Amino acid sequence: MLTEGEVRALTVLHGEQTVSEFATQLDRSLSYTSELVDRLEATGLVETRRQGKTKQIRPSDAKALELLADITQEYSHIEWPELLSGATFRVLYYLETPRVAMELARRANIHRSTVHRALDPLQHRGIIYKTDEDAYVLNEGFEQLSTLARELVHHDHCQTVEQHTDTYTILWESLDEFLVQTADEITAEDFLSTGPERFQTYDLPLLARDRRYYFHSETMNDLSPAMLCCHMLVIDSGARTQSYCLLLLSHVDVDRDELRDQATKYGVDDLVEDLLTYLDTSGEERASRLPEWEEFQELAADYGVSA
Repeated sequence: MLTEGEVRALTVLHGEQTVSEFATQLDRSLSYTSELVDRLEATGLVETRRQGKTKQIRPSDAKALELLADITQEYSHIEWPELLSGATFRVLYYLETPRVAMELARRANIHRSTVHRALDPLQHRGIIYKTDEDAYVLNEGFEQLSTLARELVHHDHCQTVEQHTDTYTILWESLDEFLVQTADEITAEDFLSTGPERFQTYDLPLLARDRRYYFHSETMNDLSPAMLCCHMLVIDSGARTQSYCLLLLSHVDVDRDELRDQATKYGVDDLVEDLLTYLDTSGEERASRLPEWEEFQELAADYGVSA
């Protein structure tokens, strides 16, 4: 996430100017400004070019910059760089809906006291308020702050993928993780193969198409069967994919508590409950996209799975 200095720089950068002119505008040294520009260029939020011996800088076309400009210009009396940096963005990412401090801390992976330190100044300025249930809520007119945080995260994820491929689609993302589809192989260690290709790990060879799927995380080095099941349902919730998930759940000992937690995280909890109910009732309770029990038994037999 952005530092206070980076937010300040982005709020004052309009059009193209030299780094020297930008340093004067920021009232900072040329060396500090040069380092700042390098960091912002690495994030893809600014672009630079050489013109003779001078270096020109200008904002990129990132949507996050448009949102930042809109809110800082509409509420120009607010000192935004002091409010929008570091942990504040992490918390705002999850304020698209009212949430209590404990939940914000869990989702943003920070201490609850950090949540309070980030949001108390916003509450003091009337940007957020607390409900009778102690949930934080963005006041009317400031809802786009959560959208801004999400756009910054999405932009960062895109920058990460574009180091490895130009053709991709991000299918799901959270603050620190994302699921991406691409036609190219990615071998970087932070990208874990998932989707149909991953089923071979469990001796369930599925026909691989010309698309590859990767889960990006800087903290995980393996995927559980529960995560793989949820990834499949995010990739495609059709009848065939649901049948493959049934194979996996029948073939591998999956922790159901973890599966339900992961399903909530990925927004596929209804689908997962349908799958579990189907298996528990041997197909007597069957959602519309699930096969007849006899059909599933035939499919399971083809893959050597006991149904």
